[in-house]
Amino acid sequence: MDKYDRMLLAALLENGRATYAQLARQVNLSAPAVAERVAKLEATGVISGYTAKVNLAKIGLPIQCVIELRLASHGNQQSYDELARIPELTECHRVTGDPCVIMQAAVGSMLELEALINRVSQLGFSKTSIILSSAVERRVPLDHLQSNGKKS
Repeated sequence: MDKYDRMLLAALLENGRATYAQLARQVNLSAPAVAERVAKLEATGVISGYTAKVNLAKIGLPIQCVIELRLASHGNQQSYDELARIPELTECHRVTGDPCVIMQAAVGSMLELEALINRVSQLGFSKTSIILSSAVERRVPLDHLQSNGKKS
C-alpha cells in the first residue's frame, strides 16, 4: 500500500458512498486511477465490504449493552453456535482474559434485556453493562493509514 491507497481508505472510511470522481478530487488522482486502486483494494481483501451505519434507537432498539460471558464449558463450539443464534447480539468476540466472550447487544426494552441476560446466562456467568454513550465508535486507526503503520 502506498500513500494514495492509504488516502483512499481514509476517504472511504469517512464516506463509503463517495463516487470515484469525489475520491479522485480528494486524493488528486484521476477517477479511472481511483477505480483501479479501489478494485485492487477490494480484490486483495483490504476492503472487505461496505456497510450502512444504523442508528439502533431509531429502529426501536434504544437499549444497547456490553455483555461479558465466562463460559461454563470453555471452548465448547456448541456454546458459540448458541450465541450466534441470538438475534439481539450485534457483535460477539472470543477474547483472552477472565471473560471468554465479550458481546454487544441491542434490545427494545428492559424486559427484552432481562430475557437476553437470562438466555446468555444459561451458558455461564455473565456480567452486563448498559451503554450510556459512545466516546469512540468503530473505526480504523487513521494514524496507521497516514504513517504506513510506523510509529514516530
